[in-house]
Amino acid sequence: MRALLLLLLLSFSVSYGQTISGYVFDEAENKPMEGAFVYIDGTTISANTDAKGFFSITTGHKYNAALIITFMGFETLRIEDPYKYGKPFKVLLREDAIMLNEVVISKGGPFTRKQMLRAFRRQFLGNRGGSRCKIENEQDINLHFNTTTNTLEATAIKPLIIKNSYLEYKLAFDLEGFQANYGYTTLEDDAIRQSYFAGTTFFTDLSEKGKADKKRKEAYIGSPVHFMRTIAAGDWQKEKYQLYADRIPVDYTSYFKVTDTANYKKVTLIDIPESVKNTRAAIASSGMSFMKKKNQSKYGDVKFDLMRNGKEQSTLGFNEGYFYIDENGLFFPLFEVIFGGYMGELKAGDLLPVDYKYEP
Repeated sequence: MRALLLLLLLSFSVSYGQTISGYVFDEAENKPMEGAFVYIDGTTISANTDAKGFFSITTGHKYNAALIITFMGFETLRIEDPYKYGKPFKVLLREDAIMLNEVVISKGGPFTRKQMLRAFRRQFLGNRGGSRCKIENEQDINLHFNTTTNTLEATAIKPLIIKNSYLEYKLAFDLEGFQANYGYTTLEDDAIRQSYFAGTTFFTDLSEKGKADKKRKEAYIGSPVHFMRTIAAGDWQKEKYQLYADRIPVDYTSYFKVTDTANYKKVTLIDIPESVKNTRAAIASSGMSFMKKKNQSKYGDVKFDLMRNGKEQSTLGFNEGYFYIDENGLFFPLFEVIFGGYMGELKAGDLLPVDYKYEP
């Protein structure tokens, strides 16, 4: 499902603080929609519209996340940077014309739906937290194996409802895309080249009396969010992170510059490993004709190793050489940093909500 976005700013009221408010109407009849579900992507923060179609969400601080508005039978609406409007806005939801006609299809090629579904679970949910997760509506997943590219592809006609018994959350994951690319025509994990999934997520806390606190802390430590907060704060030693260039431990300040910009930390790559410099110099001096691939990034050949606590080993890859981190540890552009190793293997089953607060 895709969203129609039509924002009409209303002039009669002003919101204060970190409040997002607005009205949800039916586009066809321009009538208020009661019971629309509104949430901040990746959080536990939500609201429902009243009889006037009105909703209001107040947060302690801004989240660098989209506002999602859903209603059964209508296209999901996604609003980027909803705080910027500064006053209630009106949105029009369009009826989802294809929803009633959507049918789950599994184009398997060499594999059965059961085989593809098993591989999807592993690459989408993961092995750590994922082993304790259950997708309650697997019947809504479309699966296809592309034999030309050896890629397992998946979409879903409805948000996936995932019960995570390990971290004690229920997730509504609106899957926008999933791909798992293999080295040849197989679904074996050891042949995975890379996997990718994207979508919007709402978390419901199922934990009682703090029973999941310890497991959530373990999931947070060593996660990409933990690492990004470490970069922003400059607490590498305290948080037990060590950067490696050409397999040699190095001072992170020799390679990354962190500066304040607006409400974010800007991280800029200021140097690259010697091995990359040498390779580039050899190509330049050899007289070889080097054709840059279409859409190849400026720093696509740069890679660092990262170790946490002497055991959790990850890799860091880059594209354009700079990115931003907000106060919640979220970074953007999303595809600027490519994680491999330990952090690259973390999946949907290891996710915590953006508004999760870590307390040592």
